[in-house]
Amino acid sequence: MKLWCKRALTLFLCMTMLCGAAVLPSYAAGSDELDEPPSALMRIAYGAADAAVRSIAWVIGSLIPDAGTPRKFALGGPDFYPGMDTFLDAPATGAKWSLGYASATLIPEGLFDPETKEYIGPDDVFMGGGLLIGERKTPTKLLDDQRVRVTAMSDGSGRGTAVFASIDGYALTSYDVRIIRTLLQDFAKDKNVVSINIGVLHQHSAIDILGMNGPLLLALLVNPWINLLPGNFIEPYSGRNTAFMENLHKVTVKAIKEAVNGMEEGDLYYGDYEAEPYIYDKRAPNVIDSKLRRFRFVPDKTGVKETWLVNYAAHCVGMGAGTRELTGDYPYFMDRHVQEKYGANFQMIQGAQLAITTERKPFEQEWMNGYERVEAYGRGLIEKLATIDDAKVPALLNVHSVEFTMDCDNPLHMLLFRSGMLKSSGYKTNLIGYRMSLVTETGYMEIGNDLAMVFGPGELDPILLYGGALGADQAWTGKDFIFTPMKDMVRGNRELLTFGIMNDHSGYYLVPNDVHNFILFGNEEINTVNVNAGAKLLDAFKAVTDWAKK
Repeated sequence: MKLWCKRALTLFLCMTMLCGAAVLPSYAAGSDELDEPPSALMRIAYGAADAAVRSIAWVIGSLIPDAGTPRKFALGGPDFYPGMDTFLDAPATGAKWSLGYASATLIPEGLFDPETKEYIGPDDVFMGGGLLIGERKTPTKLLDDQRVRVTAMSDGSGRGTAVFASIDGYALTSYDVRIIRTLLQDFAKDKNVVSINIGVLHQHSAIDILGMNGPLLLALLVNPWINLLPGNFIEPYSGRNTAFMENLHKVTVKAIKEAVNGMEEGDLYYGDYEAEPYIYDKRAPNVIDSKLRRFRFVPDKTGVKETWLVNYAAHCVGMGAGTRELTGDYPYFMDRHVQEKYGANFQMIQGAQLAITTERKPFEQEWMNGYERVEAYGRGLIEKLATIDDAKVPALLNVHSVEFTMDCDNPLHMLLFRSGMLKSSGYKTNLIGYRMSLVTETGYMEIGNDLAMVFGPGELDPILLYGGALGADQAWTGKDFIFTPMKDMVRGNRELLTFGIMNDHSGYYLVPNDVHNFILFGNEEINTVNVNAGAKLLDAFKAVTDWAKK
């Protein structure tokens, strides 16, 4: 290719990527429900614009050097844990709950001054949760902590132990989940750990562990040239700091081992609290899981702490998406308050929170600043949990997971994967041009006789669980979406809960007939990897529940 042609191509790519990057702040702002259904003209106009942007992105993705996406991916490898081989319909003879807990900080020494808590670390550590164009989003101050919390549990049937880790952070993809699992292979085999699940609480105020909040322009402009160099001598630009991620892997592995090795026998109790006044849903038609749920484990051995495992669906964005002060948000204060007042361990697992955020007014006072309002919300939720009249849960644990694949048809995500700014499990699906298919997973779990869980590999629309999709007259696509909600796929009459952002963050899982055009709309659409992701998840969940019913 002649020099002038190369320069013209380079200019074209740079200008296109710069234009795409410049509009990201408006995407990240999110949007409330439509005042009225979209007209046919709107659908046509924005559909044409959407097709044009996708075509341009496809051309760019086809031409820029790739960060090393493989052409094949072997499903069912040692870094995938399918769970139990058999499901029981009733507790085994002599069944007894065993549970272990561990918690550890993810912040290594040297990032923050021990006295002032001001940031003193390197300039390639970034905060997650909100894109800032033209400003390096390095932390400024440590307000509390960024942690990993782990629960390991078994029903004593001999079919194995399940592990659940909750990481403070914006998002974690299957890439890191599979690294952690690989580091635990020998330990898991020795201890009969059959299910290792790594979830994220989705704090917008923690150090970036996804990669999307680094120097975006540099990543899009420079990473393709870095990708041309052999041997990976230069780290591509990303929001992920390599040393921080290696520490996260090491600390999480250590905490999981500690939780498994510390398992004690005892009784498990469950109860919930109606928390609708404390959440706010920004997206129509406002189907939500409004329960604040608690599993409470009481050890038989005297002197061993209780453990509260909480399931709740609400974004952790109390300090705003663009904050540079590090905090674990309201789960941090839930943890601290339950330790101080009730002497118990604490872990939270995020639910199906889609566009659901916190409603803090019932707990806050006018004189409070933003951080104090976050604290009041966390402490207030614990006080609500403490009023629950819970019931004993029979010692029955069933868990099984399946992998599934999903093409990445979001042009922004395709560019970020292609450039190396984002990492996930996946493979190229064609030789000419660029297409990527993500490998993700979902799971189905039963605890006791009355409760079931779906493992959501991203942020789930509660409509997929409970039904209530908009009809053709209201939905963005002008079509109906007829489907069986997940709650009707479970065994028996169990109530369905969501263990969300679990084992992957492959984007938002929306109802396919109401995926808005991402040029016009905001946060949910721009973070949806595939417009049919919701249908893909429904199919995968049906596959695992059908397996469980055999």
